[in-house]
Amino acid sequence: MVGRFATGLILTALTLLALTGCKSFDGEEVRREHARDYPHALAQATERALAERGPLGLEDCIRLALEHSLETRSAEIEQRIARLDRKIAFANFLPSVQVDYMHYEFDPEISLELGDMAMDIDRVRTLTWQANMSIFNPATWFLYSMRKRGEEIAELVTDYTKQMTVLQVTVLYYQSLSLEEMDQALEADLAAAVALEKELGALHAEGLLSEWQADQAKFLIRARRFERDRTRRQLTESKADLLAVMGLTPTAPIALKAQTPLEPPAEPVEELIVEGLLSHPQLLIADRSIEISRAQVKTAVTNFLPQLFGFVSFPDSLDDLIETSDQWMYGLSGTMTLFNGFANINEYKAARERREKSFLAREQASLAVMLEVLKAHLMLTTVTEQTELAQEFYEVTAKRLAETEQQWREGLVNSSELLDLRAECDKARVQAINARFQHQVGTATLLNVMGETKIDYEEPEHDGAS
Repeated sequence: MVGRFATGLILTALTLLALTGCKSFDGEEVRREHARDYPHALAQATERALAERGPLGLEDCIRLALEHSLETRSAEIEQRIARLDRKIAFANFLPSVQVDYMHYEFDPEISLELGDMAMDIDRVRTLTWQANMSIFNPATWFLYSMRKRGEEIAELVTDYTKQMTVLQVTVLYYQSLSLEEMDQALEADLAAAVALEKELGALHAEGLLSEWQADQAKFLIRARRFERDRTRRQLTESKADLLAVMGLTPTAPIALKAQTPLEPPAEPVEELIVEGLLSHPQLLIADRSIEISRAQVKTAVTNFLPQLFGFVSFPDSLDDLIETSDQWMYGLSGTMTLFNGFANINEYKAARERREKSFLAREQASLAVMLEVLKAHLMLTTVTEQTELAQEFYEVTAKRLAETEQQWREGLVNSSELLDLRAECDKARVQAINARFQHQVGTATLLNVMGETKIDYEEPEHDGAS
């Protein structure tokens, strides 16, 4: 019969388990609480992150993203898990120690007749120490090797996640700056269109201008106002995306400041491809995946080998009635599979196929990196030329507009031609702004496919600290 102490312990455990299970899960309440609390908590975290920073440059945005991005934090957790998995695998090299304690009580007491003696037993207690250690088990080494490569892969995945986060931040940062510049340009264009409409309206009132030409000026105002308002909505959306990538609430106000534009690499495309093959995280991951597949093949081979374990056991009875209360037991134990339905053989064959697949995966990744670098370099060349052409076209159009305005005031050009040219000049300015933005995106993309996206940013020192 189990003793009163053990019985009480079991009843206590059952009671705690029952009390724990009494509270049922209310999905709707959980969702309401999260919907109520999360936006407020995120807004507070955003306020703390942006406090006393002022307008943010590109590096400021990147630092905030690397600190608060949910994707980056998730990758870092996976990296810590991989580190723990490696430590768990290392534990296979260490002995395992187990302690067993047994306590029995008998009610009523058991009486034993031993010759002329009578012995009453009401309690039996035994304490056993047992240790086991693997002596010959090659699979342990290969398992540890796989876990170690897995830890390295997790670290590379974290770096790659950070690189992709930096790329997203860079694109959204320059997009927001371009939209801000576009908004300022459209605001100036709108003011110029309003001023021109007043002049044309006065001419129309004096009968010197037809009604449709005056209406054309009004339409230009409406079109510019629409473009300005649409640009502002796009700017709000772009900044919201930027804040979300940074792990902050998308509804927070944020001010940006211009920073030194990215400089594209000047090396020829052949050198850029080599750099990509040397540095891209996907290829570094592929190298370690091949090592894991090799270790899997070796592990499959060990399934044909015996496994030897050493053990030591020391049971100690706490009952004085037993003459020999403790003794050592030690020895070796081994296992070897003779036949298990060809599972070991097929597992070995499958491991070899997985190894070949990992080689092909690396070749595929290498080919993809080469193609991405080539495409990114060609795209950057195109947008560089496009930027130069767009800026030159805008400058020519602006000079032409200035000359046409002078001719219009002298009566040499009609109002319709002036309005058409102003619309063309406004469009050329927007195209020049977009071209500069695409050049920055092309530069950031090329650096990213080469694996050269910078992720190490130190917090700048602030003056005033003593």
